[in-house]
Parts: sequence; C-alpha cells; structure tokens
Amino acid sequence: MPLFSEYPVATLQDVVRFETEKTLEQRYDARSVYDIFTKSASRHPDRTALTMLMTGADDEMARVVTYKQMLDGVTRAANFFASLGGPGAGVAYILPSLVETHFTLWGAEAQGYAVPINFLLQAQNIADLVRAADAKILVALGPHPQLDIWQKAIEVKKLLPDIKLVQVSLSDAPLPEGVFGFGPGLKAQDGNALVFGQARGGDDVAAYFHTGGTTGSPKLVTHTHRMQIAAGFGGTVLQDLSETDVITNGLPLFHVAATISCGLSFFIAGANVIVLSPAGMRNPVIIKNFWKIIERYRATVIGGVPTALAALLNVPVDADISSARYSISGASLLPRAVAVQYQKM
Repeated sequence: MPLFSEYPVATLQDVVRFETEKTLEQRYDARSVYDIFTKSASRHPDRTALTMLMTGADDEMARVVTYKQMLDGVTRAANFFASLGGPGAGVAYILPSLVETHFTLWGAEAQGYAVPINFLLQAQNIADLVRAADAKILVALGPHPQLDIWQKAIEVKKLLPDIKLVQVSLSDAPLPEGVFGFGPGLKAQDGNALVFGQARGGDDVAAYFHTGGTTGSPKLVTHTHRMQIAAGFGGTVLQDLSETDVITNGLPLFHVAATISCGLSFFIAGANVIVLSPAGMRNPVIIKNFWKIIERYRATVIGGVPTALAALLNVPVDADISSARYSISGASLLPRAVAVQYQKM
C-alpha cells in the first residue's frame, strides 16, 4: 500500500485523480521543512535517516544517523545559527557531502534560509552569491589535503569582512582567531526545541540555490518552504517510497536533486539515504565498490548522473543487487547506448 495514497500513482490519470481528490495540505500536514524531520522522528525515531560512507572501502564502518539524531542535529544547527546571526539569518555553505552538511542545510532553513554553493566556484563568485543572498554566516570545510575550500572561505571573508565564518573541522586542530567551530557550536545548543520560537514555513524563503542560467554567471533561484515540501512530497508519492527504501545518493548537496528528490522525498517517507562519500561518485572507490554497497545496505533506489552510469559499465556486477527496485539518472541527457548497456547489467 502506498504511504500517502490508497492506490499507486503511476499514470497521468492517476496524477490528475490524486491532485484533485485532496489538497497538498490535506495529504501531508507539514508546513515547514523542519516539520518533515519532526514528523519522521516521531513516527520512527530509531530508523536510519543517513548512512555516511567516508571512503566506500569494503571494511568501512559507516556513520549511521537515526531520525531522532537527525532531528537533534538539525535543531542544534538552527539554534546555533540563530545565536550567531539572529533568527532569520541567511546561512551560506561551501561543503562536500557530509552529515554536517545536512545539519547545516536543514538547520539553516529552520531558522532562516540556506544558500548552498558549489565549492568548485572561485572565491569571487562565492562572495558574489553570498552578498546577493544577504547571508550573514558562511559555513566551510576546514583545511583539507585535497580540497581548497578553506582557502576560498578565507578569501571570501576578506571580500566580505562582516560575514561570520564557521569551520566544519575533521580534526581537533585549534580554530583560527575569529572563526566559530561547527562541532563545539552544536554541542553548546539545545537539541530538544527551537529556542527562538516557531520554525519558518509556508511562503517564507527556505533557500537560494544558484544556477548558471543562460550566461554562465551564477544566479540565485528562490525556494520557499511550501515549494520544497510540494516537490519532496511529489517525489515520495511518484516513487512509491516507504520507510523500507534505501537510496544511494552520490550527488553534491548544493544540487537540487540531491537535496529534494533524493533527500527530502526520502526523509518524508522515513527512508535511509546513503551518502556515497564526501566526493560522491567522483570517488573511484565508490565506483569500484558500487554493486557491493548496494548488496551491503540493501539499496532499493540506485543510479547517478550519466557519466557515473557510464563509469559503472566497466565494473562487473559482483554482488547481489536484487534489492534494487529501480535506477534513476539526471542532470543531463543519458545517452541511449549507455542506458541500454546499463539496463542489461
């Protein structure tokens, strides 16, 4: 039985019927994105919300975050950001895919709004987006041997001196002067309730996502809470998701598909989102062990962008992948030849 319908929604006629029978609010009573996490944590607090793979190696012990822990992290992040910039503050972030990135995104939306930014952009482009969004806080990954995110964050701070800089650190190294620590900041907050009052919702701005548009210069696109809930709920229904589903998510968390159709849709259902390492499917170990990861975590929804699926064609299926219900692809057109070969695997 589908989670939010008495019948499968599989055809255009089904969609028309589903949309005319009841309103979105009658189907699902979340009024803010934060409500999604409170509702899922209430329904199944001990189910897994996130499975974080750092390397993708065969012997890796994944970090598991339950829905109760997810709500706690999002709540603490919201309270932390409100303490730094006041309720309603815009929070930009330049982060790879991490549990902390999820806490940052959804916590920012709860108390103000998020500004997810591609960390591959140059510092000047990042500063322009932060300025255009009027964000007060910038969250960035600390020094890393392969990534220059922190160096870019320092440059952005020079260009925008009033921005409050928060470091997500993977080590215990001392923080630079004037920089706030993400981990210590969350620990100091209440994880049981939003201390500043009710979460933002409805037609309030939830996030500004950037897009290249037609000129190649990044521009901001507005997301409201209702828009994100509608899009996420639509994905839950059309994919016939339930709490037993598990998705392999290798997309970056400045990407709408990663956050909404492969994120919120699954969080609404109470499903498990596997984060395929900070680098996603750019990580060669993830590609090498992709089929084994599906078997290990009994993934039901798999896939990736066309280049990732093309790379998987060179990896023998050396595992039991019978748990997979279907595979998805997006971001660009999937070549027919790749699709045909992939379906045969």
